[in-house]
Amino acid sequence: MILLACLLGALGLADLTRARSGGTGRLWLAAVVAIAAFILGSIGSGQHWWWSPIAAAAIIAWLLTTRESDGSHRAGYWAVGGLAAAIVAAFVWGPLLPPVSGPIVDWYHSLPYAALGAVSYVSFTLTIGGALFLIETANVIVRLALRGEKSRTAEVLAAEASAPPVVAETRRAWWRKAPAPVKAATPEPAPAFTELKGGRFIGPLERLFLLALVLAGAFTAVAAIVAAKGIIRFPEISKDAVGGSKAEYFLVGSFASWALVLLVVVLILTGSSAP
Repeated sequence: MILLACLLGALGLADLTRARSGGTGRLWLAAVVAIAAFILGSIGSGQHWWWSPIAAAAIIAWLLTTRESDGSHRAGYWAVGGLAAAIVAAFVWGPLLPPVSGPIVDWYHSLPYAALGAVSYVSFTLTIGGALFLIETANVIVRLALRGEKSRTAEVLAAEASAPPVVAETRRAWWRKAPAPVKAATPEPAPAFTELKGGRFIGPLERLFLLALVLAGAFTAVAAIVAAKGIIRFPEISKDAVGGSKAEYFLVGSFASWALVLLVVVLILTGSSAP
């Protein structure tokens, strides 16, 4: 689990650096920061050195396949699938890894905070790595889900617009004039739906807040936040266009974001039993 914590934190740092250093133009800087963080965290926790080149390849592949300038989002789906496979592998082969040890572990156990005495080192690193993951990498995954939903909606609207109009066949008497042909009404283009301003900042704050509340056991507050989000967005969703694109956008984005928070919580709780 310690390697998974380092990987999540490294991906979070990579996406944060990419977002703050000019987007896709400086992927090398994001890759260097993320790889250095993984090497420091893994080797400083007593793990084998040969995990570092594997993680470096995974980080570079993630940065290349999740670029927003790339017109296709299918490569990003493969990257998310690879991340899911790494999480499953951590659950299966995690107990076979050597126990955590090293200078970072010794530093953590020497901290003069009584509250950390009940928190294992693995759980602590999973919390830090998971928080970094939820800040910007979760935004990347949510945008991938929303881009896929937008493309499917656009395909449906295009198919409906290109379909020929259905004209009912009617019989007329010979003494009546043929009616003038009626031009088919040109369908109005569906209003383009743009991302809400501030969504890239509201999303991470919401996820971190939910993570803190769940770890604290404040499930009533979590339910209140989820309900308040729906109430706040209700006026906008109620004015939705034909097809319900905004409602689907809201639901897909919200459930994807909440699912990532739940994933991090499960990982932290699983790592709490490790020394």
